[in-house]
Amino acid sequence: MNMLKKIYEKFCTLEQWIAMALLAGITVLVFVSALMRTIGFPLNWAQDAALIMFAWLAFIGGDIALHSTGLIGVDLFVTHFPKAVQKAIDILFKVIMIVFLAVLVYYGYQYVMTGYKRLITTLNVSYAYVTSSVPVGAFLMIISVGQNLYKSIKTPVEKWGEKA
Repeated sequence: MNMLKKIYEKFCTLEQWIAMALLAGITVLVFVSALMRTIGFPLNWAQDAALIMFAWLAFIGGDIALHSTGLIGVDLFVTHFPKAVQKAIDILFKVIMIVFLAVLVYYGYQYVMTGYKRLITTLNVSYAYVTSSVPVGAFLMIISVGQNLYKSIKTPVEKWGEKA
């Protein structure tokens, strides 16, 4: 189990580097595109490339946010309940998230398969490069939420709410 945890931590680090590279790429593309448009030489492909990167950044960033257990919470209300109820609500929310993400994987895959022949004309690449961010990102989020769910289930009620 320890080896899997190390692999997961390395993957999370890789994900952060990819997200930083995507954000930097978007920033540079949009800036250079605006600059080139101003001087009369528009880069028509830059906006589409930035949109592809943004789609991937949104889902990879969502997964990075899910690595921490404190993403979704209604602390204002939940903290007034007994610890056992807090734990049950947390587990329920995580199960609901996994079900929702599984639906995104399923329908996202369907969307990729039905639209892969559609081209982004300025780049001459398949629109699947954009739409595949949905099932891939949702699958990565299922892994993160699943890991958080496992931690929640393993945490004894007496220790619920304590910082590790």
